[in-house]
Amino acid sequence: MKKIFMIAAVTAMTFLAAAAAYAQDISIVVNGEKIETETPAVISNDRTLVPLRAVSEALGCDVSWDGDTRGITLCDGDYLYFTWIDRDHAFKTSAYALQDTAVMDAAPVIMNDYTMVPLRAISEMFGAEVGWDEYTYTVTVDYEKKNVEEGLAKEFETYEKILDQQYDAYKNYADGTGNIINAQIQLENGGEIDLELYPDIAPETVDNFVKLVNEKFYDGLIFHRVIKDFMIQGGGYDADMTAKEAGNITGEFITNGYFNLIPHDRGTISMARATDPNSASSQFFIMHADTPSLDGQYAAFGKVTSGMEYVDAIAEAETESVAELGMEDVPVEDQIIKTIILK
Repeated sequence: MKKIFMIAAVTAMTFLAAAAAYAQDISIVVNGEKIETETPAVISNDRTLVPLRAVSEALGCDVSWDGDTRGITLCDGDYLYFTWIDRDHAFKTSAYALQDTAVMDAAPVIMNDYTMVPLRAISEMFGAEVGWDEYTYTVTVDYEKKNVEEGLAKEFETYEKILDQQYDAYKNYADGTGNIINAQIQLENGGEIDLELYPDIAPETVDNFVKLVNEKFYDGLIFHRVIKDFMIQGGGYDADMTAKEAGNITGEFITNGYFNLIPHDRGTISMARATDPNSASSQFFIMHADTPSLDGQYAAFGKVTSGMEYVDAIAEAETESVAELGMEDVPVEDQIIKTIILK
């Protein structure tokens, strides 16, 4: 796991260069204004490629080029965008989590010393509306121009360098392929919650969870903290509210210096912890609703692939306070984990 030495928001963009025909007659109109480019647009695989610098300036985004990785970081002031020459995946992130992934039909390339990017894919990733008039050969892009401070993308190039090294891990995460460990939470009431875990992104967290599963640590424990429209938490107490202890692990999340961009969306499984960032042990929680405020603060390590109806049912359970333990949001009726298995 690559440690981060600078935490910040960053964005990157894509390059294109390959056998392609110049299209001298193509016009590019951004927000009603035709833009002029230093080199003409190109048609490759039926996709319009344009110089990166021209489109980033037209959209008001700051851009940085990394000669070592051949990667680009773009920043629109709210999100970061990353892309690399000859790679077909581009990533959009916040400062703490992956927001979106674009898979481009034409990968970025360098042509005649110009970085060329697919106009539609990049523009739509930014949230722009893109149109094409086949009669006038005009591409139209409608987008709220940002006018981001120059140098911001360069300042946060650290993310791009780490994403370059972890490109395959995040590509596979976005595509739903790659190194995945499947597990299943089996509830006492017969419910089954299927999980997939991501050891390439949160290796120590996944290893710890798998170890505890193999030791049957979770058998008979409960979901002891339940908050509707937030999350359900378990893995630390039995039905008698007796705590079960396990060893602590490193907190694999951004504010603790580890590059984990898994967002806390509905269905994400993540590690509970105390104030100490390295205090997680056995307790985990499953998100009942998207909660981006947890991104970068807790070690997300997988997601529910089926059985969210059982998560919903637990989240709907009636709860109470247990004053003698100083605990809130405890289900009145025990929500028991029969066992967790690997599949």
